[in-house]
Amino acid sequence: MERETFTAKDGKKISVCRWEDAAAPKAVVQLSHGMAEHVARYDAFARALNGRGYMVFGDDHRAHGMTDPDRLGLAEEGKDLFESTVSDLAELTDDAKARYGLPVVLFGHSYGSFLSQRYLTLHSDKIAACVLCGSALYGGATAGFGRFVASLKAKKHADEPGKMFAGMTFESYDKKIGEGANAWLSRNRESNARFAADPLCGFTCSNGFYKYMFGGLARLAGDDYTSVRRDLPLFIIYGDGDYVGGCGKLTAKLVKKYEKAGLTVRSKSYPGARHELLNETNADEVIADVLAFLDDVTGKA
Repeated sequence: MERETFTAKDGKKISVCRWEDAAAPKAVVQLSHGMAEHVARYDAFARALNGRGYMVFGDDHRAHGMTDPDRLGLAEEGKDLFESTVSDLAELTDDAKARYGLPVVLFGHSYGSFLSQRYLTLHSDKIAACVLCGSALYGGATAGFGRFVASLKAKKHADEPGKMFAGMTFESYDKKIGEGANAWLSRNRESNARFAADPLCGFTCSNGFYKYMFGGLARLAGDDYTSVRRDLPLFIIYGDGDYVGGCGKLTAKLVKKYEKAGLTVRSKSYPGARHELLNETNADEVIADVLAFLDDVTGKA
């Protein structure tokens, strides 16, 4: 893995990791990571992709990782953090296509999958395929209420940790599972322990961050998915024990919305699996399924 800096069009310095140890590469996989983590956590997955002929790269999103190590979870003043990060992803896709001369497949997990959903409504022409992992479709009322409350809190306390939102989500999930902190991530306790020990993981995002994130979710609820290219290969994977996806219910709604827009969607649910499928106890099965999808779509391309 090599790390470099990419300069976005607004001048923001974005930290990017690249895994380029792929013989006779046939495509490039662009990673979009989740909330309160960073892209270097995907090292094992990226190396598995390299072994099958895929170049891999991904950025640490704004307010995350080595892009903003001193401002973890904090929104930028006067900028829509969600939309700015989507723009970063699109710019990085263009850079990858020019750099490698190969088709690009977008892989988005969790928060990164919501960014990827927005990406698809705006830029589906840029990529050859997309994988959404640990994703969901939240209703407009739910997302709108979250945006309203977060906006009120952000007016006076934008940089303060959004403890209320964390309590309603991650902490609530852990209480339901009853296995301690971070159990909602996966059944793999070693992986959860590494997450807890990582100084770039597990921070509580700010009220300002949640304001823009809920704004992005509300926008997705109202987006016209018919803007997504009809022939785009789309693979949606999720665990039926993942509370982010409503234990499958909210992910199923997402699949239906894409199908209603005219896309042919492949989807797979993993029984008992939780949120971080790439770190789950059945991670080998998940990675094999993703590789099979990539081999299929890149072979056709």
